Amino acid sequence: MRSGSENLLTIHGGLSRVEDRYLKTRWFSEKKLLGKTGGILCRLAKYYLMDMPVDWFTAVFAHEYLGHGARYREFGIGNIDYGFEWPPPYGSGGGEASASVGPGVISMQELTAILSGGIEAHSTVMNQLWSLRWTAKREITYREASAYFWSWQIMFEYVQDTEDSLAAVEDKNDISHYVSLLNEHAGYTNTDSLLMDIKYLKRRTLISYANPYLYYSLYAMLKTYLWDGSISTGFPMLNIGGIEYLPSFRIGWTPFGLEYHMENFIKVRSRVVLLDLRIGDQTFYQSWGGVGLLVKNLYESNRLSFDVRLDVWKQPEIELGDPRIYKGGGLGGGFSLRSHYHLEGSLIPIAVVLELGYKSPGFLEGYVLDSSPIIMFGIAVRH
Repeated sequence: MRSGSENLLTIHGGLSRVEDRYLKTRWFSEKKLLGKTGGILCRLAKYYLMDMPVDWFTAVFAHEYLGHGARYREFGIGNIDYGFEWPPPYGSGGGEASASVGPGVISMQELTAILSGGIEAHSTVMNQLWSLRWTAKREITYREASAYFWSWQIMFEYVQDTEDSLAAVEDKNDISHYVSLLNEHAGYTNTDSLLMDIKYLKRRTLISYANPYLYYSLYAMLKTYLWDGSISTGFPMLNIGGIEYLPSFRIGWTPFGLEYHMENFIKVRSRVVLLDLRIGDQTFYQSWGGVGLLVKNLYESNRLSFDVRLDVWKQPEIELGDPRIYKGGGLGGGFSLRSHYHLEGSLIPIAVVLELGYKSPGFLEGYVLDSSPIIMFGIAVRH
């Protein structure tokens, strides 16, 4: 899920740069009213017909293939069927990832992870990667902003449009099934007396409005691109003694219930730090949560740099497989070190990337539920 999201951001960024290089965002003088009006209308048409479909589909593809699909593949479930509708304005923009899962294959918590995996991939993992990129560059492009916004909007609308009643089985979507399974796992199957209902979840999701990057993305789309005809813009951060800082809040989706995140984005010269403080909703389990620390460019020289990530959590046991095997519980964590070796003499600035680490059993966004080594390698394109 995490490496796939990084690849998808690279593909999206490459397509965007090619388009902006050859199609441009301004085609004539806009000093007068007629020119400004014509420029706005042309940019609006370009966005509506060319940009928005790609940006929308990026989120939907991440939701289905890198979200639901990644969890299916993690649990060894084959014969996954993927379906995608044409994105707006050419279609409704929906998608589907489904597989036949019989008894004796996965646990109820693994099924919960599959259901929430779609939102986890695009509105959490992918959007967090964009936020880190913006913080590092102190710049937002209008195409990244558009993809970020639609990723956020698809998640938020999906939750808010879910039917409040859980009684009608045929009308259930991923959100309804997610809430139903959380209650069922806790022994609450009567829809009139649930520990968590859809209305509760909708209210908690409103915390997602407390996200400054959401409003920066709207500014980059509407003011920077549509009005000015520019490609990118800077954005403000709090400055505390030369340290730039920006807090953001969101909801996380776990097999144990909701998790509330306070993400602290910090920039100190070339270093970018993400301090993720999270606490689990106390509806189904008591006293669980965690802390995550990511430091990019912890060490940096002309050709070599290192990023480090450390996560520590206290969680309930995770149930894997059917019959269930209980793993983890209590304190757990993960650690990884990523190196970038920058190649000289290449036509474009690229680096060889290698990340090594380990995580214990438990839920960590974008990673497998069981204990696992972390091994990722590839090529990074700097821009």
